[in-house]
Parts: sequence; structure tokens; C-alpha cells
Amino acid sequence: MEMQMDWSYVGAVVISGLVIVFVALILLIAAVWIMGKIFTAISSKNSGDGTKKTGAAPQLKKEPAPVLNVIEEDDSEVIAVIAAAVAAMSEELGQPLKIRSIRRAGGPSRSSAWARAAQSESTRAF
Repeated sequence: MEMQMDWSYVGAVVISGLVIVFVALILLIAAVWIMGKIFTAISSKNSGDGTKKTGAAPQLKKEPAPVLNVIEEDDSEVIAVIAAAVAAMSEELGQPLKIRSIRRAGGPSRSSAWARAAQSESTRAF
């Protein structure tokens, strides 16, 4: 038993569906725009100066930068562990290995390897 579709019925359903979707989108855009205006008015009222905002940026009081306490770490334990690892590798390979220099990885940011791995994981392309 085959059912016959009237093309005018199909066209009416498609057009009414499109109209409903676009009307809903327009209403959402209007609602977001109105809420933005309301929140802007509330935030300017709560700012306390009572003047309208101009295009100029507000002047902030400059405070001296906080002094960071730099703690010098004793790296002798780290150097000893690295030297022990190199000595173990030297015995395993059967050839003498030399430590030429030891410096911290990560450059000026001094972030941990875990932080760098997380950053590269979260910023890589899909």
C-alpha cells in the first residue's frame, strides 16, 4: 500500500519549519542584546562614579610591583642523581659517558614538564 504525498503539503511543512527556526533565532538574538544592555546599565550604575562611560580607558592607580622572594635551591642532590644515572648508563653501554653541563629545562618560565605537556596538549590542532 503506497501512500501518496501532496507536494503542496511538503512545501508548506518545509516553509513553516524554516520560518519557525528563523523567528526563534531572531528572538534569541533580541533577548541576548537586551540582556547585554541591562547588564551594562547595571554595571555602570554600580561603578559608583555616576558618569557615563566615554571611549577613554579608566585611569588605574599604579602600585609598585610586589617583591618576589627568590629561593635559591640547593641543586647538589639533583646533580648527584644525574651523575648516578649517567654512570649507570655508562656501565650498561660499556663506554665512558661525560656530563658536559647541567642546566634547567624550560627557559625563563621555569614551568614543569607536566605544565608544558598540558599546554601543548590543549593547544594542538585537531
